[in-house]
Amino acid sequence: MPIMGLDVEKCTRCRQCIKDCPTQNFSLGDKQEQIVFDGSRCILCGHCIAVCPENAILYEDMKDETLEFKENQDPCELVSYKSFHPFLRVKRSVRQYQSNKLPKEILYKVINSMRYAPAGANMRYFKCLIITDDDKKNLLTDSIINALESKDTRDHFQGMRNKGLDPIFFNAPHIFIFYSKNPYDTRNVTIAMTYGMLSAQSLGLGSCWIGFAHGILQDHPAITKKFTGIETYVLGVMTLGYPAVKYSRAPPRPPIEIKEL
Repeated sequence: MPIMGLDVEKCTRCRQCIKDCPTQNFSLGDKQEQIVFDGSRCILCGHCIAVCPENAILYEDMKDETLEFKENQDPCELVSYKSFHPFLRVKRSVRQYQSNKLPKEILYKVINSMRYAPAGANMRYFKCLIITDDDKKNLLTDSIINALESKDTRDHFQGMRNKGLDPIFFNAPHIFIFYSKNPYDTRNVTIAMTYGMLSAQSLGLGSCWIGFAHGILQDHPAITKKFTGIETYVLGVMTLGYPAVKYSRAPPRPPIEIKEL
């Protein structure tokens, strides 16, 4: 068990672990003097590690390093709303890409940001396939177009292909396909992809959620297996690369309708 309990020498019995653990793995002992850990329900979310002011939680083999805040630092102060809100507003779905490939260290920076996205019950089953090879991307594009049910859309897209255009992946240098053995991972993948897209923007990259590809690969497992090797559920597809377009402003959006009870 990666989370093993508490260091009784460090523990001040502040009870924050008891209050914050979502599956109630911490409790007061019989004499109400020592906090007891029962890991039978532990989901490895790490809330206890994050909330303990004395760093008294004992753990190992978590496959990552703990991020320590600076002394008395409020995490909310890392990025102000005044800076973050415009950053969110200028996020665009990029459909024009430069042809050059991204260095692997850049690709993995984006992937690394996704690992910290919240997941239901901290279940992290989904995986990511990155397609970079141009021939494989072209085969996948053509197979998706051929599988479209609407003849008008299929003919329109095929006409674009005849002009050397890619109406599915927009000639992006990299395609990310997220898949999982758990079909209910869809929400987890959606959140992780959002993390990845925002991380990509901070690196000067463009990205786009590809609904046509997601739908076809989800509904046609034979195509998915043939062209990607994936035999489980496809839950999200996105493109990534250096943008070949520069936006000058963020367009307006209608307000969300709010109802208060």
